[in-house]
Amino acid sequence: MKDDIVLSVVLYSYLDRPIFDVMLNGSDIGVANAYGGNGMITGITVPFRQQTLTWRDAGSGETFAMKNSINLTEEQIPADAHYLAVNIYPDDTVEFVFDRYIPDRTPRGDQIIDKSERHGE
Repeated sequence: MKDDIVLSVVLYSYLDRPIFDVMLNGSDIGVANAYGGNGMITGITVPFRQQTLTWRDAGSGETFAMKNSINLTEEQIPADAHYLAVNIYPDDTVEFVFDRYIPDRTPRGDQIIDKSERHGE
């Protein structure tokens, strides 16, 4: 049984403000614009255990932490996964999506983006 997996990480933020210092288990996975992403960070070691994710608000500098709990096990990751999409939602919850190819935005994220575009938020 392995202790961790090395993946390429894509960040999707559905927040209405830019964020920086996005840290997954102490590893910097980038920055994101409001309702945006950052490209990809390769070679991130993701341990099989309780995950931590924090980020800083670009306007205030305040640090936020994910409110939900993700306890990652080896069995949760598809055998052919090479990518992890980290999705940060406005309620400060986070969703991980693993895939063989670069994951797209989530359906929940698409709804948030669509609402912001319709209401000019």
